[in-house]
Amino acid sequence: MELLENDKYRTLSDKNRISFILIPPFRGQIYDINGNIMATNQTCFRLLLDIHNGNDYKNELALVANILELSEEEQNYIKQKIKKANKHIPLVILDNLSWQQMSLIEEQKLNLSSIFVDASYSRFYHFSEATCHVIGYTGQINEQEKQDLQINNLGDFNIGKFGVEKYYEDKLRGKFGYKQIEVNALGKQVREITNIQSQQGEDLHLNIDVELQQRVQPYLNKQGCSAIVIDTNNGNVLVLAMSPVFEANNFIKLSQDYWQSLVNDPYKPLINKTIQSTYPPGSIFKIITILAGLENGIKPTKTVNCTGASVLGNNSARCWNRHGHGIVDMYNAIKYSCNSYMYEIARLIGHKRILDMARNFGFGTKTGIDLTGEASGFVPSEEWKMKKFNSKWTIGDTLNLSIGQGFLSATPIQLARFVTAIASNGKLYNPKIAKDIPVKDGSVFDQINISQQYLDILKEGMYRAVNTQGGTAYYSRILTEGHQLAGKTGTAQVQSKANINDDLNRESIAWERRNHAIFAGFAPYLQPRYSVLVFVDHGGGGGRAAAPIASKIMAMVLDKYN
Repeated sequence: MELLENDKYRTLSDKNRISFILIPPFRGQIYDINGNIMATNQTCFRLLLDIHNGNDYKNELALVANILELSEEEQNYIKQKIKKANKHIPLVILDNLSWQQMSLIEEQKLNLSSIFVDASYSRFYHFSEATCHVIGYTGQINEQEKQDLQINNLGDFNIGKFGVEKYYEDKLRGKFGYKQIEVNALGKQVREITNIQSQQGEDLHLNIDVELQQRVQPYLNKQGCSAIVIDTNNGNVLVLAMSPVFEANNFIKLSQDYWQSLVNDPYKPLINKTIQSTYPPGSIFKIITILAGLENGIKPTKTVNCTGASVLGNNSARCWNRHGHGIVDMYNAIKYSCNSYMYEIARLIGHKRILDMARNFGFGTKTGIDLTGEASGFVPSEEWKMKKFNSKWTIGDTLNLSIGQGFLSATPIQLARFVTAIASNGKLYNPKIAKDIPVKDGSVFDQINISQQYLDILKEGMYRAVNTQGGTAYYSRILTEGHQLAGKTGTAQVQSKANINDDLNRESIAWERRNHAIFAGFAPYLQPRYSVLVFVDHGGGGGRAAAPIASKIMAMVLDKYN
């Protein structure tokens, strides 16, 4: 920034000097898929301190602290900022001044030569709670962020801190302007030397449908729930909703009390659970086990007699239905979510083939969604277990793996991407929040090398799970002709049972001990257009807690777009 070199600010006379004022650009606006404004700008005023005027500012700062009744914490914060400030650029000491604060400053104008009010802007979020984890929020740049963005000399301004505001910071921010003003000894403007206008950032259009996002929100419980809808034709994310939420507009002038209430909330509203939280995938993973079995010669007609328990050598493993499902083939193993069938596949093909299939469908790697902070989940291995626990992989580990338990973990967006790949005949998309943004490596999806026949077997089993009597999601079927939902329920344990009769789904036990509830599906069954993933933290059974929500969401989507 050659404009900030010292010789640009040399004193013009014994009494006058040049003041350099940065003009922040208006950030680009953010729109949903239908053109609704989600994030915009509004005019506000800020208080600037010009420390270029020797030490005179200290008395003025004390005066301002007194008339505005700044707390000791606020005063200390300003002092710390002054220590790090570029003395050639006025420092923002207060943002978003109220009209009362402006009035008090105006009354003392003659006593303030180094402190002045300047017009600026702040962000405003429409639909702020329903979209807070997607849009995110902005906040004042810190020293590390200045270094990361290579803009160390530009003083104080706001940048994206979370959500697409952060991910697309370079696109949204725009270019700074500046003005150089000759100021006399009283701090009064003599003349304007230079005025270079800022350039507004680019607008950003999202794939998110904000109307659907708002309508989904009431279905999500307050403790923790995620809902994702993806277009199976292109990987575009139509809905990315979760709870609990926060009020993004409160970050415009963030109070310490509100911040602490979010930080201390046990349900963690500041975390984007869809991409940052990892969980056992539970019975959703049985689809992977089935695929691995098919790839390795197991026929869909193969039957297993589920008695409620399986004995493999010295190991005993139980089905979730302790009374058993009787004789089941592959289709009905999916329909009933039969553990015993998965155990038999695992016994026949071993854990490595199941793990390979999981990796093929993106487990253990980030999806590449255009949001920051995505977790990669975890796919274990024999080598990892030996290094971590100094113990060998066991048949018990293999049995747990086959039903999505044990060391395995995934994010909700990974599970949503996975079921989208099933619905789209093997297309593993990079989910996209923003529209018309070029993909970095030029690819929109990876085509998984998997037999169409195997995918059709899975889809048929998932159809039965929702649409035939006895299926785990039968009471969540969509009755509208041509809108049939197919899917797989999942129940993921967060702790081992103390005894075989324990029910970790029941509401009478502590919330944090209950199983997670999951549903992953797609619709319409015959010609899939959308996938849906619902993950209810500690919700209990997937068929009872997650599937009804997913069914309502999919019905809304198809009513609007089909």
